Amino acid sequence: MKKRLALLLAMIMMLSLIAACGGTSSDTPVQPPPSGGNDGAPVADPLIGTLDENVDHHSRPRYTIAYTHYDNSILQQQMFEAYETLQDKFNFDLIRMTGNTDDETYITNLETLIDRGDIDGFIIETTNSVQNAVLDMMARSGIPYINQFTEYFDGDGRVVTPTVGLPQHEVGYVAMKYLIDNYQTYWGDVDPANFGVIGVCFSVSPALYYRTQGLLDAFREAFPDNPNVFYIDSFAMGQSYWFALEAGYEPTIQTVSANPQVTHWFMGGTVESYSMGAARAAEEMGRDDTMLVTTVGHPLIEAEWDLGYDGCKKAVVAISNYAYATPMILGLVAQIDGRATAETLWPQFRGEGDLASVWEATYAVITKDNYRQFLDEMNDRYGP
Repeated sequence: MKKRLALLLAMIMMLSLIAACGGTSSDTPVQPPPSGGNDGAPVADPLIGTLDENVDHHSRPRYTIAYTHYDNSILQQQMFEAYETLQDKFNFDLIRMTGNTDDETYITNLETLIDRGDIDGFIIETTNSVQNAVLDMMARSGIPYINQFTEYFDGDGRVVTPTVGLPQHEVGYVAMKYLIDNYQTYWGDVDPANFGVIGVCFSVSPALYYRTQGLLDAFREAFPDNPNVFYIDSFAMGQSYWFALEAGYEPTIQTVSANPQVTHWFMGGTVESYSMGAARAAEEMGRDDTMLVTTVGHPLIEAEWDLGYDGCKKAVVAISNYAYATPMILGLVAQIDGRATAETLWPQFRGEGDLASVWEATYAVITKDNYRQFLDEMNDRYGP
């Protein structure tokens, strides 16, 4: 079985790479959404699966929900802790599963959980490299699920999984634009002709690719004649670099060293670990005063700011873990209850032509001066 599974995953990776180049990731056929209505089927009500819906979560049996994540980082740990604190509020028990940043391990462990027969719903957090296998497994199981962070697409580029995530290009753009709009605060009056930008991507994830392009597009728009735009694909660097600090650290050192004509650098990491690696590189090169680093995500920099950090990572786009976790649980429970289906959930977030919706989590640009206020406000709204 392991040989067949390894072959399947190899084929999935190849298909995902081809699809990512075209902006899609799956050839899995998807049925059109049911209309609902008078036959008692769920209808597309924007209140269902939200905090504004009036639901007594303790009038039903306690559900068992599995949080299944592909890799392990401080973000996954913090998401797990957020879900833990919501168990009593929303009446569920939590199980955790990791793929240890390996396709075969994730699929094997997910299959084991499905086969147990006691899981009511799944939180799916993966890269798109395993999406075809996950879609097939979940369809065969019939168990409700919601994707966290990364939506899945069919062969026509339509979203097919209910997901809690972000408008990816937009958040990347906003993160970088903040630094561009405020660079004089940090650098003073310097010549933009000598600026450069580094964007570190994870190309097999369409969501992270679009986010990286948002980071770079903000620079291209602000400095349209500047040729110093450097795109780095961490996926091509090899699996040991995926989501690791080194995928931001090494390209930053190499790119800066190879381009002495650039005096001041912007850097955007598609995930926070890449940006923190770049910040470490800037510190080692003595570049804290001539580099500005950003990303989408905040757990690492939150811990640094708590300790008084004042380096080149000045601002990031932040999303409270609860702003992800609570909509995830509400949407998943609505499906388990039968009040919604994957196709009817959150119609207010449905993109044109899509077969499922992506709930857009509340986000904001934060700095060391305002991060605690924003996170506290989000926790008050979405927390336990």
